[in-house]
Amino acid sequence: LEKAEHAQLSDQSVSYGLDKGDDQSFTQWNGTIVGPPSTVFDNRIYFLLIECGPNYPMIAPIVRFTSKVNLPSVNQSNGLVEPNKFPLFRNWQKETNMEKILIGLKQEMIANKSAKQPADGDFF
Repeated sequence: LEKAEHAQLSDQSVSYGLDKGDDQSFTQWNGTIVGPPSTVFDNRIYFLLIECGPNYPMIAPIVRFTSKVNLPSVNQSNGLVEPNKFPLFRNWQKETNMEKILIGLKQEMIANKSAKQPADGDFF
């Protein structure tokens, strides 16, 4: 299982927790990424939905931004992090957890620090 919902994360700019506190199947999660400083993402908070299927962690979860964001791995019509474009999903390992996924997406923001972004408050 993932770290406890209230555990200390190694990167304070990302967080995640169960969508519904009574979800005993641990399927639906919410994630947030605080935009990295000195990038076009700075001063923005990005929201994500993370769905862990019955074979997680053997199979990667489905991750979707609900905040519009322009990143190479994100489908611009629906916010889905595309498995064939996101390195952690392309080379999925069961040790990869939600925190590592969120940090990986934050690293993609840093690598694309000047990419033109949608207006604040745009959602899918």
